[in-house]
Amino acid sequence: MKISSLPNLWKKEEKEFYLSLILRNEKAKAVIFEKTTHTLKYVSANEEEFTSTIENASLEEFLSVLDKAISGAEIPLTSTVDKYKTILALKDNWIENEKIKKEYLDKLKKAGDELGLEPIGFLTFSESLTNLLQKEEGAPVTAIIAEVGKKYLTAYYIKSGRVMEAKTSEIHQGASFTVETLLKHLETPAVMPARIILINSDEDELTQEFINHQWSKSLNFLHIPQIQMLPTNSDIKAVLLGAATQMGAKLEFDASDVERVEQNKSFENVSEEKGIEGQNLDYVGKEGSMDFFGFSKSDVAKDVQQDKVSEKSALHDEALKEVSEEIPEDVKIKTEKKLNIGTLGVLLVEKAKSALSLFQNLLSKEALSSLRNGGIKDKKLLFIGLGIIALFIFFYFVFIFQTKATVKLAIDLQTLTKDESLTFSPNSTTNLDDKLLEAKIVPIEEEGSVTVDVKGKKDVGEKAKGTVTIFNNDTDPVSLAKGTIITSSNELDFLLDSGVSVASASGDVFSGTKPGTTNANVTAEDIGTEYNLPSDTKFTIGSNKSIGAKNDNAFSGGSKKNVLVVSKEDFANARAELPKKLTTKAEQDLSKKVESGMTILPQFIDTELLSEKFDKKEGDESNKLILTGAVAFNYIAYSNSDMINFVQNLFNDSETEIMKSSIKTNVKDLTVARNRDVSADLTIEIKAVAKIDTKSLAEDIKGMDVGKAKNLLSNLDKVKSVEISVFPPIPFLSSALPKNPANIIINVNSN
Repeated sequence: MKISSLPNLWKKEEKEFYLSLILRNEKAKAVIFEKTTHTLKYVSANEEEFTSTIENASLEEFLSVLDKAISGAEIPLTSTVDKYKTILALKDNWIENEKIKKEYLDKLKKAGDELGLEPIGFLTFSESLTNLLQKEEGAPVTAIIAEVGKKYLTAYYIKSGRVMEAKTSEIHQGASFTVETLLKHLETPAVMPARIILINSDEDELTQEFINHQWSKSLNFLHIPQIQMLPTNSDIKAVLLGAATQMGAKLEFDASDVERVEQNKSFENVSEEKGIEGQNLDYVGKEGSMDFFGFSKSDVAKDVQQDKVSEKSALHDEALKEVSEEIPEDVKIKTEKKLNIGTLGVLLVEKAKSALSLFQNLLSKEALSSLRNGGIKDKKLLFIGLGIIALFIFFYFVFIFQTKATVKLAIDLQTLTKDESLTFSPNSTTNLDDKLLEAKIVPIEEEGSVTVDVKGKKDVGEKAKGTVTIFNNDTDPVSLAKGTIITSSNELDFLLDSGVSVASASGDVFSGTKPGTTNANVTAEDIGTEYNLPSDTKFTIGSNKSIGAKNDNAFSGGSKKNVLVVSKEDFANARAELPKKLTTKAEQDLSKKVESGMTILPQFIDTELLSEKFDKKEGDESNKLILTGAVAFNYIAYSNSDMINFVQNLFNDSETEIMKSSIKTNVKDLTVARNRDVSADLTIEIKAVAKIDTKSLAEDIKGMDVGKAKNLLSNLDKVKSVEISVFPPIPFLSSALPKNPANIIINVNSN
């Protein structure tokens, strides 16, 4: 085996210094960290303030502040770094569509050129902070984060670990008042998270200001907001956490290192050989990749992947204790409930202790000797002492274990509405993701009659009649059958009423010829007065020129008038009008057809004529037509449970509870497909109440004075009134709630 082929196990890991610039409203912080193959470690940091704000700073001031911040952070370094690979932690309003806005990008590029920086990526400070909080608490955070400066502050609304809104303002009438004003202008939350986190502020006065602030009820806090202050190094830890995650490295971070470097910047060096064994370090996993860093190519910040490795809390017990001691009496609920059982309970305990002490004295050797000698007075004292002890034990037992309390909270309902499109299908099963609810056809049968005006028209009258003389000038006789048409000179046709024969012409060339003649009765082909022809009207008979006819007397009897008669269109109109007339009756009977657990849409999808009977036939002369029949109105019904599930998904809010019985739907538009699937545009209205954790409330108020508990509960958002009753009513003790939270029953009633 060749020794040279073995890996150099003793070779020292190569180290490289990186820089992170954290840009805030009023200051810039430079953080230098050290990266080895698998590890990222904090080295030093320094911050410098802008004259006003970073937004108002000129390019010259911007470069000067960054230069001073970097120079101050470099003091502990033992070697010079020519050019830092730099990660930028930017304000939210510097980013648009996941890119740095042009006006800020130009500034940053100028800073890179002037200060010898090599930007390799950027992230938003707020998202880094929420990721840090999620790691420390083990779950996505929902809270209000207040970044308070000297003159300006920014309020972030965080929900489930996401930054929903951020607003910045100059501080007016104090930081807490400004935060309250900004929260009133938020558009996202229906119920405000009852937790406010202050970042980069170690001023006790500021924390006390927020604790003492009287928050407006219009902000919809579920209860008095909890005030939490993060340590001053939270911004450093948050940004390094994001960098380590995306660089695939493990973060070594000790809060005491930050404090020590700050105090000894000019003297203390970072030892490359210093181990991590025995230190209280926070680690970050190696998930993520260098794909996050694309600053120099596309200027786009990709989404920071959220790490799932939990970190240790940066809030030490000592810090929590110091903050808790400063909370005023009307707010310090959770601390108080852990430390005492109420003033009266403490008095009971003290009295019990005194009684036990007396009892011990009574049972001393001297006292027992005196009792054996028959001292009546001592015996009385013994029984009195035993009685007092038994009495106090009884009251204490009742107070701790047997007292019960009922709390009645009356809260207001919120009315919420949304417009949504749904498909009700008798052919499919429910699929909430596709906004599809299973439905069934519900027929409502109604009987009735309808009368419509007849619109058909017809000409009626009599045919003209008369007698003509038929002339035959041919040498042969002519026979004409019944119905033979003779045409007048004005082209009106008449029919022979019966068949006739006409003799041939007679005579010679000398005496002249005489046509054969015969008389025949004729009737007009159609009705009308125009067939009443005058006398001496000539007629032709077919195409034979040898025969003709003429009337000696005028024709008469022809007449005509226009009347209303039943037509096919009148039948169709009556069939269309019958469902319209019966619609109101069907709507009235609709409620009788509703099955339990079902709701019927108020509009029918189609109708079917089950039977019909008309009082007239087609062509009958009349001005009215009556139809009697039965109509089926087909409605759509859906399951109430399906609609409730859909509405709960639609109004999904972890901080409110929907009153299921209050759901109302209004159909604005309804379209029916050929397969009877119904697409409907709905306006959905619900009543909702803020969710109240009754178990948590019982824990908060156990052992508390009734008056103080009422005051606390009355300040909860949407609570209109509070009633508290304690049973049994023990003298001197009924003014306190039971110590056992299981004995406190909280009933929430909505108005």
